[in-house]
Amino acid sequence: MIDDKVEKLTETKPSCPECNKNNVAIIFWGFPGNDEVIQAIYDKKIVPGGCLISDDDPKWECTDCHHQWGERNEDDYDFDGDIMEDIK
Repeated sequence: MIDDKVEKLTETKPSCPECNKNNVAIIFWGFPGNDEVIQAIYDKKIVPGGCLISDDDPKWECTDCHHQWGERNEDDYDFDGDIMEDIK
């Protein structure tokens, strides 16, 4: 489920380039359509980015200083808005 998908991210997530801390989450773009996504947001495993998606949205957010960076990749999400298991 989403916990397995988010857990995969912890293997490759970067440190924050602003504060150098490791409390980083992927930004979830789109409508959080189920309870698992909402719980992952509540647990700060992912952070909500909003429902309006553009071509230059950031991928990562530091949950300490709230700095956002990186480039969201279309391959990060499937068509249901779920984080795919093979995020790199």
